[in-house]
Amino acid sequence: MSLRPDEMAVSEDLRRSGSAKQFEERLRASIEEVGLAEPLKVAELPAGNYLVVDGTMRLRAIQAIRQVDPQRFQTIPAYVTEYERRFEIRYQTDIYQDLLPSQLASLVEYLHQSSGVKKSDIARYIGVSPATLRNYTGLSRLVQRGGLFVRVVELMDAGVFPSSNPFAWLRLTPEGLHHVLEQSFCEDSESPDEWIDRTISAAKQGNVQRVPTALVESSTGGLPPQYYREDEDLRLAKRDLGLRRAANLALYEAPGPINPAPAASPKTPPRYRAAAAQRRLALVIRESPEPVLQSAARSLTEYLR
Repeated sequence: MSLRPDEMAVSEDLRRSGSAKQFEERLRASIEEVGLAEPLKVAELPAGNYLVVDGTMRLRAIQAIRQVDPQRFQTIPAYVTEYERRFEIRYQTDIYQDLLPSQLASLVEYLHQSSGVKKSDIARYIGVSPATLRNYTGLSRLVQRGGLFVRVVELMDAGVFPSSNPFAWLRLTPEGLHHVLEQSFCEDSESPDEWIDRTISAAKQGNVQRVPTALVESSTGGLPPQYYREDEDLRLAKRDLGLRRAANLALYEAPGPINPAPAASPKTPPRYRAAAAQRRLALVIRESPEPVLQSAARSLTEYLR
């Protein structure tokens, strides 16, 4: 649903015990710039308003933004859950947020392989999208490959590398990974293992050197062919297929006939791929009956501009 901020109530029982001021400031800056990426979770109360089950800090960030600009966030996307399940959902959310990326990846693979739980159900249980869950499968594959790939996951656990793009690393050969770390991150004659040890040690002391996603993509992209497990045409084709699947997932429940714009070719220049994505997002905004999808599409459209 799309709810007004004044329709939402906060309970001390469901509030996190504490949070770092720096994190809250980063959260507010992120929401202010690109919109609300993850809807709140709320439960309907007898009085007609909605209790915030998960998202108190996001709501607080939105309220701070509205104090400066009341025209922003006149409505907020939210998933509506059952009031009786409020503590269960709060608990599940804490598990998702408090586990390290490698721990979540291990949990996902254990539930799927040992207990036979479908990954779509796992995504629903911990409150993430299928695309996000796919990233944890990628993390498991990194661990299985051993060597420096395991150390990349250690850097993700330390908050140095983003855990949202494991496939940027998976496309590399062991030699390619060694080359990327040595050329883009190590200092002087430092080896990759020495740089990783030093960086993780600094992170444990509170000095996290966060590497942006864009830097990971640029560092692992455009390398000589021998550093990749597959040739360029196959990599681009797979990426294009992934984009098509994501777009089809967003449009799946849209009513009536849908005729999306033609998918961008793997060889299409980036500016045209962005334009194609914006046309698809406009279709989601116009056709989808889901307020959450509409809100997410608007935020991503603003980001692409």
